[in-house]
Amino acid sequence: MAEIKSAIELAMEKTKGLVMDDREKRSLALKELAAGMMTIYRRYREGLSGDDETKAQLDALECDSAGKRKIALDILGDEFEAGDDVAQMAPLFSFIGFVVDEKARRELLALQKECLGELEKIRGSIASRITQDLAASGIKGDSVEPNIEAWPVWKKASSDVRRAFRRQIDKWKEGLL
Repeated sequence: MAEIKSAIELAMEKTKGLVMDDREKRSLALKELAAGMMTIYRRYREGLSGDDETKAQLDALECDSAGKRKIALDILGDEFEAGDDVAQMAPLFSFIGFVVDEKARRELLALQKECLGELEKIRGSIASRITQDLAASGIKGDSVEPNIEAWPVWKKASSDVRRAFRRQIDKWKEGLL
């Protein structure tokens, strides 16, 4: 026990005079703010807080609106990259709407609607093609409903649409920053 205590005492003596400079303090504060906003977003995404509560929590953060917007846009990029299904990202786009102005929110929702429409159009086309291929193989009938997400054609097509959507979001973000 004495060895541990003396090691701790030595460490304390060596770090006694260390202090953070202003740049380190700003960096730490920014990281804490980003972690706080991510926590607020996760609670919102999971349905643990509603719109009003989430807005109030965002308003309570000690940061200017430009800083909040930048962090929220970083969250948008990270979460979009990690997510698979654009249709499941509605809470993400709603959350971003809390920190951007009304015009930017409408633009983002229009991008989302356009992407979802394109995915549905492609889904219908691929479903019909798969149904035709299955019918040619002798598998047909009213109860045949292919699992489109499992087919490589869908994976490639949805990946292409997501990439295009990602480029549009990046362009949209550049306009805000």
